Amino acid sequence: MATETPPNKGERVKGSPPIVENAQLPPMATQALTPKLMNGAVRHMTVGAAPAHGSNLMALVPQNHMPKPRAGRKPTSPAQEFVGWLRPSLTMATQRSFIAWMAGILILLSACSPLPTASPSPSASPSPSPTVQASSDPCAVQGQTPPSGNIAANFATALAFAPDGRLFWTERSGTVKVWQDGAARTFATVKTVTTEQDGSYSERGLLGLAISPTFNKDRFVYAFFSDVNYTEDHIIRWRDCRGTGMDPTIQVTLPSGSDCCHKGGRLAFGADGMLYVTLGDEHSAPSAQNTGDVRGKVLRFRPDGSVPADNPFGATNPVWAYGFRNPYGIAVSSSGQIAITSNGPTSDAGSPSTGYDILILALARGRGYQWPDCYGYSHPLATASCPAGQSPPDYSTEAGTLVPTGAAFIDSSGPSQFAGHLVFCTFNGGMRIVTPASPHASLRPGPSGCLLDVKEGPDHAVYFSDTGTIYRVS
Repeated sequence: MATETPPNKGERVKGSPPIVENAQLPPMATQALTPKLMNGAVRHMTVGAAPAHGSNLMALVPQNHMPKPRAGRKPTSPAQEFVGWLRPSLTMATQRSFIAWMAGILILLSACSPLPTASPSPSASPSPSPTVQASSDPCAVQGQTPPSGNIAANFATALAFAPDGRLFWTERSGTVKVWQDGAARTFATVKTVTTEQDGSYSERGLLGLAISPTFNKDRFVYAFFSDVNYTEDHIIRWRDCRGTGMDPTIQVTLPSGSDCCHKGGRLAFGADGMLYVTLGDEHSAPSAQNTGDVRGKVLRFRPDGSVPADNPFGATNPVWAYGFRNPYGIAVSSSGQIAITSNGPTSDAGSPSTGYDILILALARGRGYQWPDCYGYSHPLATASCPAGQSPPDYSTEAGTLVPTGAAFIDSSGPSQFAGHLVFCTFNGGMRIVTPASPHASLRPGPSGCLLDVKEGPDHAVYFSDTGTIYRVS
């Protein structure tokens, strides 16, 4: 199959999707990072709390303690509780007589009541049925299915499905929504920004979404958003309770940069149960090659926001892979393969003014991916030659521009045109369907409405979004 030549960008602004005006949303934490932590991260705070500062890359903030039960209280019977309520008006002798009378009444009632009998069931099982297990959780919802057609959504930057069949999505202006009981409802909101402080173009906002791989136990939903203080990005976590986000907690805080662009902001859980996060170079191109700096990277965290001890650059360093300009798409296959899409240069660091969007098909632990030393198919830029040991992309648009965004691996049960392929959205040209090849992968076009994100549903239909709609293709 021939490699596709993408369209020229023309007059379109290179980068993330256009601006969406911000909505009125509740306040969140706005404490800025100190200069020594601008290239690092802070984790764990309840919404509204200020991050802890220090010299470590990851600084812990103590968790809130639950109130302890009052001590010294002895158990009481219902009769004693009732008598205690009447106690001010009864003498001690009267109280004792009343308790004895109540006990006699209860014995008579129990003797007159028939004993319950168990009905034999041919389908009885030693393990509880799924219905019984689900109903025992007061926050679970029953009988949920994905949308059966297209639904309205305001700039749905990210999509994610829960195991119970519900579709969650983020709207860039600050709302997380869920499709529940056949309708859209607001799950949670954050206060974010979608323009720069002077009202100019920005790539900030509510950008990423992921569902906990152990959702049936913990009911956690994660999102990535830009703070209104213009210096921080946050990963926030809620506990879902019947379609409402409870207990909002900031898990990780990252620098957002003073510049408009290259924010990354995508989330995905890997097959290892870890949370992978994309963060752009924030127009500080050299930082992408510095493994002590979180910018221009794919980061890896535990679900609680801490750093796994087996990360490649140290037990306190969240960097998993480096050398990215603006990684704006991430997909994880059932086998654990991780794919990344990244937006190409626009004259930054002396690069060409357009083109060279790239695709990485299998992200590797500790691997570098050339930016800004090289761009596209290993064209030297910051150095005379591309760094040894770093990987070129599996696909580059070269002189054309697609502006790649969200991505997904579609399994063999998906719609025939996508089944068994990696697909990704692009803001300039709709969906692209990937076929791996050597030396470079090839692309063919898919539905034009795939501009922002794409996911396969539990019904094996493919769902994707543009600025006003989430589409369903089966």
